[in-house]
Amino acid sequence: MTPRNYLYLLQKYDEYQPQIERLLESIITSLPPLKLHNANELMQKKVEQLHQSYPFVELLYCIDEHGNQVTESAAAPNIADSKRREPGLGSDRSNRVYYTSARDNNRALTVTQPYLSSATQQLAISAVQRFNSDKGDVRYLVINFNLEKLITFLNGDALRLRVHPLFQVVYGIIGLMLVLVSGLLIFSAGKSLFDVVYEHTNTATQAFHLVILVTLGLAIFDLGKTILEEEVLLHKDIHHTDSTRRTISRFMSAIVIAVSIESLLLMFKSLLGDPTHLNSAVLMLFAAVALLVGLGIYLRLTTDRVKDKRQGRDIV
Repeated sequence: MTPRNYLYLLQKYDEYQPQIERLLESIITSLPPLKLHNANELMQKKVEQLHQSYPFVELLYCIDEHGNQVTESAAAPNIADSKRREPGLGSDRSNRVYYTSARDNNRALTVTQPYLSSATQQLAISAVQRFNSDKGDVRYLVINFNLEKLITFLNGDALRLRVHPLFQVVYGIIGLMLVLVSGLLIFSAGKSLFDVVYEHTNTATQAFHLVILVTLGLAIFDLGKTILEEEVLLHKDIHHTDSTRRTISRFMSAIVIAVSIESLLLMFKSLLGDPTHLNSAVLMLFAAVALLVGLGIYLRLTTDRVKDKRQGRDIV
C-alpha cells in the first residue's frame, strides 16, 4: 500500500475546511446527548448506524466538565480493540484538544483542527456538542472522525482505493520490467565498449552504436523509474492537475531528449559520409523543438493559480 501522505491530507483539509465543518456539525447535532450519555448500548448502536452512512466515523463518548470520560467509548466496527490503546471509562481527557477547545469557546458546537488520535494513532478531527445533564452538570458529547477516510469520502474515492492495490501491482511489474530492459541495454553497451577498446574494429560506427544503446537505456530507465515513483511508491492525487502535469512533463521530456539525441546521431552519420540522413536529422530536430514548445505551452496553460486569501494576490 502507498504510505499515507499527511501533508496531502492537511492540504486537503485546508482546502475543504468550511465544507468539512458544516458536515461534521450536521452529524453531531443529529445526536440526542441527553439520551446517549447514560446509555452505552444506545451509544454503540448509534455509532454503528452512523458508520454505515459515514465510514469516517470512529468513536463516540461523553466527558464531564473536568475532562474526565464518563462513558465507555463506542467504537465503529472497523476499530479493533488493539488500536484503542487508552482505556475508555474514567480516562482523563483534560489535555486533549477537543476538550480545551470546547471549554474555552463556550459554544454549543465545536469542531477541532486535525490532531493525532491517541486511540488510533492517526490524524483525526473531533466534533463536540456541549450540553447540560439531568443534574445540571456540563457535559461534552465527543465524536471522532478519521481525517483520511473523511477526505476519501468527500472525493468519492472509496471504490478506487479498494482497487488501487491491484493497479499498484500491475504498475510495479511494468516498472520493474522496464528497469530490467534498461539494464540489459546498458550491459550490451558495456560489452560493446569492451570489444571496441580491445579489438579496435569500426571504432566510429561502434561509438555511435554505444551512444544509441546508452541513450535508450537511460530513457527506458527513466520511464520505469517514473512509473514506480508516480504509481507505486508515492501518493498520487488524481483530483489535482499538478499530478497529471508532472507525469506528462517527465514523459515528454524523456521523448524530447531521445528524439534530439537520435537527430544528432543521424547528423553525425551524414557528416561522416552518408548525406542521405541529413534531411531526416533536420526534420527530427524540428520535431524535437515542436515537442518542447508544445510542452511549454501546455505547462503554461495548465499552471494552477491559487489565490492567497491573506495577501489578496495570485500565486503561480
